[in-house]
Amino acid sequence: MNDAMTQGVELMLTGMGIVFLFLVMLIAVVKLIAYCVATFIPEGKVTAVSGAPSPVVSSNAISPVMTAAITAAVHQHRSKHK
Repeated sequence: MNDAMTQGVELMLTGMGIVFLFLVMLIAVVKLIAYCVATFIPEGKVTAVSGAPSPVVSSNAISPVMTAAITAAVHQHRSKHK
């Protein structure tokens, strides 16, 4: 029984060590990729990878009339679907 316990503990420590080393390597690779992206790709040059159009950010604020219309529509929808 003692031999089986020793083998079990050795197997457990080996498995935990392998998982620990894998996680340390994973963190190192993620940090390396983040460093490379931050270094070699300028902030404004990031584009959509999948070919999907990038969202257009407008500097114009939503007009008060549009805000009132959206608020009324949401209120009407919520009152119908309680």
